[in-house]
Amino acid sequence: MPRLFLFIGIFWITSAQLWAQSARRIQYTSELGGYATPNAQIPYWLRANQYGIVPIRGSLGTLRLSMNSDYRPRTDTTAKRTSRFDWGFGVSAVANVGPRLVENESTLLLPEAYGKVRFGKVELFAGNRREVYGLGDTVLTSGFVAWSGNALPFPKIQLHTPDFVSLGFTKHLLAFRAGYAHGWFTNTYIQGSYLHQKYLYVRLGKPSWKVRFVAGLNHQVQWGGHAAYLIGKPLAIDGHLPTSFQDYLSLVIGHYPDAIENDRFTEFDGTNRVGNHIGSYDVAVEWNGADNYWQLYHQHIYEDASGLALQNVPDGLTGLRFLNRKGSSGSRFRLNRLVVEWLSTTNQSGPTFDQTARWQGGDNYFNHSQYVEGWSYKGRTLGTPFIAPYTDLAPDVASTAGSFYPNNRVVAWYSAAEGTFRRGPVLKTQLSYSRNFGTFSKPYPQVLHQFSTLASAQWSLSQRARLTLTTSLALDRGDMYPDSFGSFISIRKVW
Repeated sequence: MPRLFLFIGIFWITSAQLWAQSARRIQYTSELGGYATPNAQIPYWLRANQYGIVPIRGSLGTLRLSMNSDYRPRTDTTAKRTSRFDWGFGVSAVANVGPRLVENESTLLLPEAYGKVRFGKVELFAGNRREVYGLGDTVLTSGFVAWSGNALPFPKIQLHTPDFVSLGFTKHLLAFRAGYAHGWFTNTYIQGSYLHQKYLYVRLGKPSWKVRFVAGLNHQVQWGGHAAYLIGKPLAIDGHLPTSFQDYLSLVIGHYPDAIENDRFTEFDGTNRVGNHIGSYDVAVEWNGADNYWQLYHQHIYEDASGLALQNVPDGLTGLRFLNRKGSSGSRFRLNRLVVEWLSTTNQSGPTFDQTARWQGGDNYFNHSQYVEGWSYKGRTLGTPFIAPYTDLAPDVASTAGSFYPNNRVVAWYSAAEGTFRRGPVLKTQLSYSRNFGTFSKPYPQVLHQFSTLASAQWSLSQRARLTLTTSLALDRGDMYPDSFGSFISIRKVW
Protein backbone atom coordinates (compact mmCIF):
# COMPACT_ATOMS: atom_id res chain seq x y z
CA MET A 1 0.00 0.00 0.00
CA PRO A 2 2.79 2.58 0.62
CA ARG A 3 3.88 2.06 -3.01
CA LEU A 4 0.33 2.80 -4.13
CA PHE A 5 0.13 6.10 -2.23
CA LEU A 6 3.58 7.07 -3.50
CA PHE A 7 2.47 6.40 -7.07
CA ILE A 8 -0.72 8.44 -6.61
CA GLY A 9 1.33 11.36 -5.27
CA ILE A 10 3.76 11.25 -8.19
CA PHE A 11 0.84 10.89 -10.62
CA TRP A 12 -0.93 14.05 -9.52
CA ILE A 13 2.24 16.13 -9.05
CA THR A 14 3.34 15.23 -12.58
CA SER A 15 -0.09 16.00 -14.03
CA ALA A 16 -0.17 19.39 -12.30
CA GLN A 17 3.23 20.25 -13.76
CA LEU A 18 2.10 19.21 -17.23
CA TRP A 19 -1.01 21.35 -16.88
CA ALA A 20 1.05 24.37 -15.85
CA GLN A 21 3.59 23.95 -18.63
CA SER A 22 1.18 23.23 -21.48
CA ALA A 23 -1.76 25.15 -22.86
CA ARG A 24 -3.25 21.99 -24.35
CA ARG A 25 -6.30 20.25 -22.88
CA ILE A 26 -5.54 17.41 -20.43
CA GLN A 27 -8.36 15.17 -19.24
CA TYR A 28 -8.21 13.50 -15.83
CA THR A 29 -10.26 10.56 -14.65
CA SER A 30 -10.49 8.85 -11.28
CA GLU A 31 -12.68 5.87 -10.42
CA LEU A 32 -13.14 4.12 -7.10
CA GLY A 33 -15.05 0.85 -7.05
CA GLY A 34 -15.33 -2.70 -5.91
CA TYR A 35 -16.29 -6.21 -7.00
CA ALA A 36 -18.31 -8.45 -4.72
CA THR A 37 -19.05 -12.15 -5.14
CA PRO A 38 -19.86 -14.91 -2.67
CA ASN A 39 -18.07 -17.34 -4.99
CA ALA A 40 -14.41 -17.98 -5.68
CA GLN A 41 -14.41 -16.45 -9.17
CA ILE A 42 -15.66 -13.17 -10.63
CA PRO A 43 -18.30 -13.81 -13.35
CA TYR A 44 -17.15 -13.92 -16.96
CA TRP A 45 -18.62 -10.69 -18.33
CA LEU A 46 -17.33 -8.62 -15.41
CA ARG A 47 -13.74 -9.45 -16.38
CA ALA A 48 -13.68 -10.39 -20.10
CA ASN A 49 -12.46 -7.70 -22.54
CA GLN A 50 -11.35 -5.44 -19.68
CA TYR A 51 -7.71 -5.30 -20.84
CA GLY A 52 -6.59 -7.58 -18.03
CA ILE A 53 -7.29 -5.13 -15.21
CA VAL A 54 -9.94 -7.25 -13.43
CA PRO A 55 -8.56 -10.20 -11.45
CA ILE A 56 -10.21 -13.60 -11.82
CA ARG A 57 -10.67 -14.02 -8.08
CA GLY A 58 -12.86 -11.75 -5.92
CA SER A 59 -14.06 -9.87 -3.92
CA LEU A 60 -11.82 -6.82 -4.21
CA GLY A 61 -11.53 -3.06 -4.30
CA THR A 62 -10.15 -1.13 -7.25
CA LEU A 63 -8.80 2.38 -7.82
CA ARG A 64 -8.32 3.62 -11.39
CA LEU A 65 -6.57 6.84 -12.37
CA SER A 66 -5.84 8.21 -15.81
CA MET A 67 -4.83 11.32 -17.65
CA ASN A 68 -4.57 11.90 -21.37
CA SER A 69 -4.20 14.62 -23.92
CA ASP A 70 -5.67 13.98 -27.34
CA TYR A 71 -5.02 15.79 -30.59
CA ARG A 72 -6.41 19.28 -30.95
CA PRO A 73 -9.56 19.55 -33.12
CA ARG A 74 -8.76 20.31 -36.73
CA THR A 75 -10.40 23.65 -37.31
CA ASP A 76 -8.10 24.76 -40.12
CA THR A 77 -10.02 23.76 -43.26
CA THR A 78 -7.24 25.06 -45.49
CA ALA A 79 -4.95 22.28 -44.17
CA LYS A 80 -1.99 24.56 -43.64
CA ARG A 81 1.33 22.89 -43.02
CA THR A 82 1.43 24.14 -39.42
CA SER A 83 -1.81 22.29 -38.60
CA ARG A 84 -0.69 18.88 -39.89
CA PHE A 85 1.50 18.07 -36.89
CA ASP A 86 0.19 17.32 -33.41
CA TRP A 87 0.99 15.18 -30.40
CA GLY A 88 -0.68 13.56 -27.39
CA PHE A 89 -0.17 11.09 -24.59
CA GLY A 90 -2.04 8.84 -22.17
CA VAL A 91 -1.32 7.25 -18.79
CA SER A 92 -3.61 5.05 -16.73
CA ALA A 93 -3.00 3.08 -13.54
CA VAL A 94 -5.08 0.48 -11.70
CA ALA A 95 -4.65 -0.68 -8.11
CA ASN A 96 -6.53 -3.82 -6.98
CA VAL A 97 -6.73 -4.88 -3.34
CA GLY A 98 -8.46 -8.05 -2.15
CA PRO A 99 -7.96 -11.15 0.01
CA ARG A 100 -8.25 -13.68 -2.84
CA LEU A 101 -5.80 -12.26 -5.35
CA VAL A 102 -3.58 -14.91 -6.92
CA GLU A 103 -0.06 -14.89 -5.48
CA ASN A 104 1.67 -13.88 -8.74
CA GLU A 105 -1.05 -11.39 -9.73
CA SER A 106 0.10 -7.79 -9.56
CA THR A 107 -1.92 -5.37 -7.43
CA LEU A 108 -0.64 -2.35 -9.37
CA LEU A 109 -1.13 -2.31 -13.15
CA LEU A 110 -0.24 0.19 -15.88
CA PRO A 111 -2.55 -0.65 -18.80
CA GLU A 112 -1.64 2.55 -20.64
CA ALA A 113 1.52 4.64 -20.84
CA TYR A 114 2.14 6.00 -24.32
CA GLY A 115 3.05 9.02 -26.37
CA LYS A 116 1.88 9.72 -29.90
CA VAL A 117 2.58 12.14 -32.72
CA ARG A 118 0.56 12.80 -35.85
CA PHE A 119 1.57 14.22 -39.18
CA GLY A 120 -1.34 14.52 -41.55
CA LYS A 121 -3.12 11.16 -41.67
CA VAL A 122 -0.20 9.17 -40.22
CA GLU A 123 0.38 8.47 -36.54
CA LEU A 124 3.41 7.12 -34.69
CA PHE A 125 2.96 5.95 -31.12
CA ALA A 126 5.17 4.24 -28.57
CA GLY A 127 4.15 2.53 -25.35
CA ASN A 128 1.25 0.36 -24.25
CA ARG A 129 -2.25 1.42 -25.30
CA ARG A 130 -5.73 -0.14 -25.30
CA GLU A 131 -6.44 -1.49 -28.81
CA VAL A 132 -8.38 -4.11 -30.77
CA TYR A 133 -7.79 -5.31 -34.35
CA GLY A 134 -10.42 -6.33 -36.86
CA LEU A 135 -13.67 -5.18 -38.45
CA GLY A 136 -16.69 -5.03 -36.19
CA ASP A 137 -18.20 -3.29 -33.20
CA THR A 138 -15.43 -2.23 -30.82
CA VAL A 139 -17.75 -1.26 -27.94
CA LEU A 140 -20.09 -4.22 -27.34
CA THR A 141 -18.28 -7.05 -29.15
CA SER A 142 -17.73 -10.41 -27.48
CA GLY A 143 -14.07 -10.01 -28.42
CA PHE A 144 -12.39 -9.89 -31.82
CA VAL A 145 -11.12 -13.28 -32.86
CA ALA A 146 -7.36 -12.62 -33.25
CA TRP A 147 -6.69 -9.51 -31.12
CA SER A 148 -9.29 -8.48 -28.57
CA GLY A 149 -9.20 -6.25 -25.51
CA ASN A 150 -8.98 -9.18 -23.11
CA ALA A 151 -5.31 -9.01 -22.05
CA LEU A 152 -3.17 -6.31 -20.49
CA PRO A 153 -1.58 -4.13 -23.21
CA PHE A 154 2.20 -4.36 -23.54
CA PRO A 155 4.73 -1.94 -25.06
CA LYS A 156 5.20 -1.54 -28.78
CA ILE A 157 6.08 0.99 -31.45
CA GLN A 158 3.54 1.42 -34.23
CA LEU A 159 3.29 3.47 -37.41
CA HIS A 160 -0.23 3.51 -38.84
CA THR A 161 -3.18 5.42 -40.20
CA PRO A 162 -5.80 5.49 -37.41
CA ASP A 163 -8.58 6.35 -39.85
CA PHE A 164 -9.33 5.46 -43.44
CA VAL A 165 -7.42 7.59 -45.94
CA SER A 166 -9.25 8.33 -49.20
CA LEU A 167 -7.30 8.05 -52.43
CA GLY A 168 -7.93 11.19 -54.40
CA PHE A 169 -6.82 9.73 -57.75
CA THR A 170 -9.73 7.23 -57.47
CA LYS A 171 -12.11 10.15 -56.87
CA HIS A 172 -12.35 8.87 -53.28
CA LEU A 173 -13.87 5.59 -54.41
CA LEU A 174 -11.12 3.71 -52.52
CA ALA A 175 -9.73 4.31 -49.05
CA PHE A 176 -7.27 2.37 -46.91
CA ARG A 177 -6.08 1.85 -43.34
CA ALA A 178 -2.66 0.33 -42.65
CA GLY A 179 -0.33 -0.26 -39.73
CA TYR A 180 3.00 -1.84 -38.83
CA ALA A 181 4.29 -2.50 -35.30
CA HIS A 182 7.04 -4.08 -33.23
CA GLY A 183 6.35 -5.00 -29.61
CA TRP A 184 7.84 -6.65 -26.53
CA PHE A 185 6.26 -9.38 -24.38
CA THR A 186 7.64 -8.05 -21.09
CA ASN A 187 7.95 -9.82 -17.72
CA THR A 188 6.25 -13.02 -18.83
CA TYR A 189 6.98 -16.76 -18.67
CA ILE A 190 9.40 -16.62 -21.64
CA GLN A 191 12.07 -13.92 -21.62
CA GLY A 192 12.99 -11.68 -24.54
CA SER A 193 10.16 -12.56 -26.93
CA TYR A 194 8.79 -10.04 -29.42
CA LEU A 195 5.63 -9.15 -31.30
CA HIS A 196 5.38 -8.48 -35.01
CA GLN A 197 2.08 -6.94 -36.07
CA LYS A 198 0.63 -5.46 -39.24
CA TYR A 199 -2.72 -4.82 -40.87
CA LEU A 200 -4.20 -3.52 -44.12
CA TYR A 201 -7.84 -2.73 -44.88
CA VAL A 202 -9.39 -1.33 -48.06
CA ARG A 203 -12.80 0.32 -48.32
CA LEU A 204 -14.79 0.45 -51.56
CA GLY A 205 -17.30 3.26 -51.73
CA LYS A 206 -17.26 7.04 -51.57
CA PRO A 207 -17.84 8.72 -48.18
CA SER A 208 -21.26 9.89 -49.40
CA TRP A 209 -22.42 6.41 -50.45
CA LYS A 210 -24.91 4.59 -48.26
CA VAL A 211 -23.50 1.13 -49.02
CA ARG A 212 -19.77 0.46 -48.72
CA PHE A 213 -17.60 -2.65 -48.63
CA VAL A 214 -14.50 -3.19 -46.49
CA ALA A 215 -11.98 -6.03 -46.61
CA GLY A 216 -8.51 -6.67 -45.26
CA LEU A 217 -6.41 -8.67 -42.85
CA ASN A 218 -4.32 -8.45 -39.71
CA HIS A 219 -1.28 -10.58 -38.89
CA GLN A 220 0.43 -11.09 -35.52
CA VAL A 221 3.52 -13.14 -34.67
CA GLN A 222 5.12 -13.89 -31.32
CA TRP A 223 8.77 -14.71 -31.97
CA GLY A 224 12.15 -15.05 -30.28
CA GLY A 225 12.79 -15.45 -26.59
CA HIS A 226 14.45 -17.95 -24.30
CA ALA A 227 13.29 -20.09 -21.38
CA ALA A 228 14.61 -22.87 -19.14
CA TYR A 229 11.79 -25.23 -20.16
CA LEU A 230 13.11 -25.18 -23.76
CA ILE A 231 16.61 -26.40 -22.80
CA GLY A 232 17.27 -29.95 -23.94
CA LYS A 233 14.19 -30.06 -26.18
CA PRO A 234 14.18 -30.30 -30.00
CA LEU A 235 12.23 -27.00 -30.12
CA ALA A 236 15.11 -24.56 -29.60
CA ILE A 237 18.89 -24.19 -29.59
CA ASP A 238 20.06 -24.29 -25.95
CA GLY A 239 16.69 -22.90 -24.89
CA HIS A 240 16.86 -19.95 -27.33
CA LEU A 241 14.47 -19.27 -30.22
CA PRO A 242 15.72 -17.51 -33.39
CA THR A 243 15.99 -13.71 -33.31
CA SER A 244 18.20 -12.79 -36.29
CA PHE A 245 17.17 -10.15 -38.81
CA GLN A 246 16.93 -12.86 -41.46
CA ASP A 247 14.47 -14.76 -39.27
CA TYR A 248 12.51 -11.56 -38.73
CA LEU A 249 12.16 -11.01 -42.48
CA SER A 250 10.93 -14.57 -42.98
CA LEU A 251 8.19 -14.25 -40.35
CA VAL A 252 7.10 -10.84 -41.66
CA ILE A 253 6.17 -12.39 -45.01
CA GLY A 254 5.26 -15.80 -43.58
CA HIS A 255 8.00 -17.50 -45.57
CA TYR A 256 9.49 -20.86 -44.67
CA PRO A 257 13.19 -20.62 -43.69
CA ASP A 258 15.73 -21.50 -46.38
CA ALA A 259 17.14 -24.30 -44.22
CA ILE A 260 15.44 -27.11 -42.31
CA GLU A 261 17.78 -26.53 -39.36
CA ASN A 262 20.99 -24.65 -38.57
CA ASP A 263 22.80 -23.06 -35.63
CA ARG A 264 19.87 -20.67 -34.99
CA PHE A 265 16.87 -22.99 -35.05
CA THR A 266 15.84 -26.64 -35.06
CA GLU A 267 13.74 -28.66 -37.48
CA PHE A 268 10.59 -27.43 -35.71
CA ASP A 269 11.08 -23.89 -37.05
CA GLY A 270 12.45 -25.15 -40.37
CA THR A 271 9.26 -27.05 -41.16
CA ASN A 272 6.66 -24.87 -39.38
CA ARG A 273 7.91 -21.29 -39.97
CA VAL A 274 9.54 -19.12 -37.31
CA GLY A 275 7.22 -17.83 -34.59
CA ASN A 276 3.65 -18.25 -33.39
CA HIS A 277 1.41 -16.79 -36.11
CA ILE A 278 -2.23 -15.75 -35.83
CA GLY A 279 -4.51 -13.34 -37.66
CA SER A 280 -7.79 -12.90 -39.46
CA TYR A 281 -9.21 -12.11 -42.87
CA ASP A 282 -11.96 -9.53 -42.32
CA VAL A 283 -14.83 -8.54 -44.59
CA ALA A 284 -17.75 -6.21 -43.94
CA VAL A 285 -20.62 -4.48 -45.70
CA GLU A 286 -21.92 -1.19 -44.30
CA TRP A 287 -25.25 0.58 -44.62
CA ASN A 288 -24.64 4.23 -43.71
CA GLY A 289 -28.05 5.83 -43.40
CA ALA A 290 -29.01 9.22 -42.07
CA ASP A 291 -30.82 7.81 -39.04
CA ASN A 292 -29.03 4.52 -38.52
CA TYR A 293 -25.93 2.53 -39.35
CA TRP A 294 -25.73 -1.22 -40.01
CA GLN A 295 -22.64 -3.36 -40.42
CA LEU A 296 -22.44 -7.06 -41.25
CA TYR A 297 -18.94 -8.42 -40.66
CA HIS A 298 -16.94 -11.64 -40.58
CA GLN A 299 -13.47 -12.27 -39.14
CA HIS A 300 -11.97 -15.48 -40.55
CA ILE A 301 -9.29 -16.83 -38.20
CA TYR A 302 -6.03 -18.33 -39.48
CA GLU A 303 -2.88 -19.68 -37.86
CA ASP A 304 -1.08 -21.35 -40.77
CA ALA A 305 -1.29 -22.00 -44.51
CA SER A 306 -4.47 -24.08 -44.23
CA GLY A 307 -6.30 -21.20 -42.59
CA LEU A 308 -4.94 -18.75 -45.14
CA ALA A 309 -6.27 -21.06 -47.86
CA LEU A 310 -9.72 -21.10 -46.20
CA GLN A 311 -9.53 -24.80 -45.39
CA ASN A 312 -11.04 -24.05 -41.96
CA VAL A 313 -14.28 -22.38 -43.13
CA PRO A 314 -16.57 -21.42 -41.38
CA ASP A 315 -14.28 -20.77 -38.39
CA GLY A 316 -14.27 -17.18 -37.19
CA LEU A 317 -16.51 -14.46 -35.79
CA THR A 318 -19.63 -13.28 -37.64
CA GLY A 319 -21.54 -10.27 -36.39
CA LEU A 320 -24.20 -7.67 -37.07
CA ARG A 321 -24.22 -4.28 -35.41
CA PHE A 322 -26.76 -1.46 -35.37
CA LEU A 323 -26.16 2.16 -34.36
CA ASN A 324 -29.05 4.55 -33.81
CA ARG A 325 -28.25 8.00 -35.16
CA LYS A 326 -31.63 9.59 -34.57
CA GLY A 327 -31.63 12.62 -32.33
CA SER A 328 -33.37 12.60 -29.00
CA SER A 329 -37.11 12.23 -29.31
CA GLY A 330 -40.04 12.28 -26.96
CA SER A 331 -39.79 8.56 -26.23
CA ARG A 332 -38.81 7.50 -22.73
CA PHE A 333 -36.20 5.00 -23.91
CA ARG A 334 -33.77 5.12 -26.83
CA LEU A 335 -31.85 2.09 -28.16
CA ASN A 336 -28.36 3.34 -28.99
CA ARG A 337 -26.50 0.23 -30.09
CA LEU A 338 -27.19 -3.46 -30.73
CA VAL A 339 -24.73 -6.27 -31.51
CA VAL A 340 -25.36 -9.93 -32.36
CA GLU A 341 -22.41 -12.30 -32.93
CA TRP A 342 -21.74 -15.95 -33.68
CA LEU A 343 -18.36 -17.60 -33.11
CA SER A 344 -17.28 -20.96 -34.50
CA THR A 345 -13.83 -22.55 -34.04
CA THR A 346 -14.66 -26.25 -34.48
CA ASN A 347 -13.33 -26.94 -38.01
CA GLN A 348 -9.61 -26.15 -37.57
CA SER A 349 -8.82 -27.56 -41.06
CA GLY A 350 -9.65 -31.06 -39.86
CA PRO A 351 -8.72 -33.16 -36.84
CA THR A 352 -5.31 -34.41 -37.99
CA PHE A 353 -2.02 -32.54 -38.27
CA ASP A 354 -0.02 -33.94 -41.20
CA GLN A 355 3.38 -32.32 -41.73
CA THR A 356 3.71 -33.84 -45.22
CA ALA A 357 0.32 -32.65 -46.48
CA ARG A 358 -0.17 -29.47 -48.49
CA TRP A 359 -2.71 -28.25 -45.92
CA GLN A 360 -1.42 -29.60 -42.64
CA GLY A 361 -4.67 -29.42 -40.64
CA GLY A 362 -5.13 -29.72 -36.90
CA ASP A 363 -4.74 -25.96 -36.39
CA ASN A 364 -5.21 -26.26 -32.59
CA TYR A 365 -6.04 -22.56 -32.12
CA PHE A 366 -4.01 -20.50 -29.62
CA ASN A 367 -1.89 -23.48 -28.45
CA HIS A 368 1.78 -23.70 -29.42
CA SER A 369 4.60 -26.14 -28.72
CA GLN A 370 7.38 -23.58 -28.22
CA TYR A 371 5.28 -20.95 -26.45
CA VAL A 372 3.67 -23.16 -23.81
CA GLU A 373 1.12 -20.51 -22.79
CA GLY A 374 0.14 -20.00 -26.42
CA TRP A 375 -1.58 -16.86 -27.64
CA SER A 376 -1.71 -15.16 -24.25
CA TYR A 377 -0.07 -12.44 -22.20
CA LYS A 378 0.26 -12.72 -18.42
CA GLY A 379 -2.22 -15.59 -18.40
CA ARG A 380 -4.95 -13.79 -20.41
CA THR A 381 -6.04 -14.69 -23.93
CA LEU A 382 -5.02 -12.12 -26.56
CA GLY A 383 -7.74 -13.27 -28.97
CA THR A 384 -11.39 -14.10 -28.37
CA PRO A 385 -11.96 -14.71 -24.65
CA PHE A 386 -14.30 -17.60 -25.47
CA ILE A 387 -11.07 -19.62 -25.86
CA ALA A 388 -9.95 -19.43 -22.25
CA PRO A 389 -6.85 -20.82 -20.49
CA TYR A 390 -7.27 -23.74 -18.13
CA THR A 391 -6.71 -21.42 -15.16
CA ASP A 392 -10.13 -19.79 -15.85
CA LEU A 393 -12.08 -23.04 -15.99
CA ALA A 394 -14.05 -24.92 -13.36
CA PRO A 395 -11.78 -27.14 -11.24
CA ASP A 396 -13.16 -30.45 -12.58
CA VAL A 397 -12.64 -29.21 -16.17
CA ALA A 398 -9.20 -27.69 -15.54
CA SER A 399 -7.95 -30.85 -13.82
CA THR A 400 -8.20 -32.76 -17.11
CA ALA A 401 -6.39 -30.10 -19.17
CA GLY A 402 -3.69 -31.35 -21.49
CA SER A 403 -2.65 -27.93 -22.78
CA PHE A 404 -2.83 -24.26 -21.83
CA TYR A 405 -6.01 -23.96 -23.93
CA PRO A 406 -7.85 -27.24 -23.36
CA ASN A 407 -11.00 -25.95 -25.06
CA ASN A 408 -10.45 -24.29 -28.44
CA ARG A 409 -13.35 -25.92 -30.30
CA VAL A 410 -16.24 -23.62 -29.44
CA VAL A 411 -19.57 -22.55 -30.88
CA ALA A 412 -20.90 -19.42 -29.16
CA TRP A 413 -23.89 -17.13 -29.59
CA TYR A 414 -23.73 -13.61 -28.18
CA SER A 415 -25.89 -10.50 -28.03
CA ALA A 416 -25.43 -7.10 -26.42
CA ALA A 417 -27.37 -3.86 -26.34
CA GLU A 418 -27.03 -0.34 -25.00
CA GLY A 419 -29.82 2.14 -24.47
CA THR A 420 -30.67 5.36 -22.62
CA PHE A 421 -33.65 6.55 -20.63
CA ARG A 422 -34.61 10.16 -21.22
CA ARG A 423 -34.37 10.87 -17.49
CA GLY A 424 -32.43 7.94 -16.16
CA PRO A 425 -29.43 5.69 -16.62
CA VAL A 426 -27.59 4.30 -19.61
CA LEU A 427 -28.30 0.56 -19.64
CA LYS A 428 -26.11 -2.20 -21.05
CA THR A 429 -26.78 -5.91 -21.32
CA GLN A 430 -24.60 -8.80 -22.50
CA LEU A 431 -25.64 -12.41 -22.91
CA SER A 432 -23.73 -15.42 -24.22
CA TYR A 433 -24.29 -19.14 -24.60
CA SER A 434 -21.58 -21.52 -25.78
CA ARG A 435 -21.15 -25.20 -26.60
CA ASN A 436 -17.63 -26.43 -25.85
CA PHE A 437 -15.98 -29.51 -27.33
CA GLY A 438 -12.39 -29.45 -25.96
CA THR A 439 -9.64 -30.02 -28.55
CA PHE A 440 -9.27 -32.55 -31.36
CA SER A 441 -6.46 -34.31 -29.49
CA LYS A 442 -8.39 -34.35 -26.20
CA PRO A 443 -12.15 -33.92 -26.77
CA TYR A 444 -14.57 -33.68 -23.89
CA PRO A 445 -16.59 -36.88 -23.29
CA GLN A 446 -19.73 -34.79 -23.77
CA VAL A 447 -20.48 -31.26 -24.90
CA LEU A 448 -20.10 -28.69 -22.11
CA HIS A 449 -22.59 -25.82 -22.03
CA GLN A 450 -22.03 -22.36 -20.62
CA PHE A 451 -24.37 -19.40 -20.07
CA SER A 452 -23.11 -15.98 -18.93
CA THR A 453 -24.86 -12.64 -18.70
CA LEU A 454 -24.42 -9.09 -17.41
CA ALA A 455 -26.71 -6.12 -16.78
CA SER A 456 -25.24 -2.70 -16.11
CA ALA A 457 -26.58 0.78 -15.41
CA GLN A 458 -24.63 4.03 -15.55
CA TRP A 459 -26.14 6.93 -13.65
CA SER A 460 -25.16 10.58 -14.10
CA LEU A 461 -25.03 12.00 -10.58
CA SER A 462 -24.00 15.44 -11.79
CA GLN A 463 -23.56 16.46 -15.42
CA ARG A 464 -21.83 19.65 -14.43
CA ALA A 465 -19.36 17.84 -12.16
CA ARG A 466 -19.11 14.92 -14.62
CA LEU A 467 -19.72 12.44 -11.83
CA THR A 468 -21.04 8.96 -12.76
CA LEU A 469 -22.22 5.98 -10.75
CA THR A 470 -21.92 2.53 -12.38
CA THR A 471 -23.70 -0.57 -11.08
CA SER A 472 -23.42 -4.03 -12.65
CA LEU A 473 -24.69 -7.52 -11.95
CA ALA A 474 -23.36 -10.66 -13.65
CA LEU A 475 -24.08 -14.37 -13.60
CA ASP A 476 -22.32 -17.57 -14.76
CA ARG A 477 -24.17 -20.89 -15.01
CA GLY A 478 -22.93 -23.98 -16.78
CA ASP A 479 -20.13 -26.50 -17.09
CA MET A 480 -17.09 -24.47 -18.18
CA TYR A 481 -16.73 -21.93 -15.36
CA PRO A 482 -17.56 -22.13 -11.66
CA ASP A 483 -21.17 -21.09 -11.07
CA SER A 484 -20.90 -17.52 -9.92
CA PHE A 485 -22.88 -14.38 -9.19
CA GLY A 486 -21.21 -11.03 -8.71
CA SER A 487 -21.58 -7.27 -8.76
CA PHE A 488 -19.53 -4.18 -9.50
CA ILE A 489 -20.12 -0.64 -8.25
CA SER A 490 -18.01 2.46 -8.81
CA ILE A 491 -18.02 6.23 -8.76
CA ARG A 492 -16.18 7.92 -11.62
CA LYS A 493 -15.12 11.55 -11.87
CA VAL A 494 -13.88 13.27 -15.04
CA TRP A 495 -12.45 16.76 -15.28
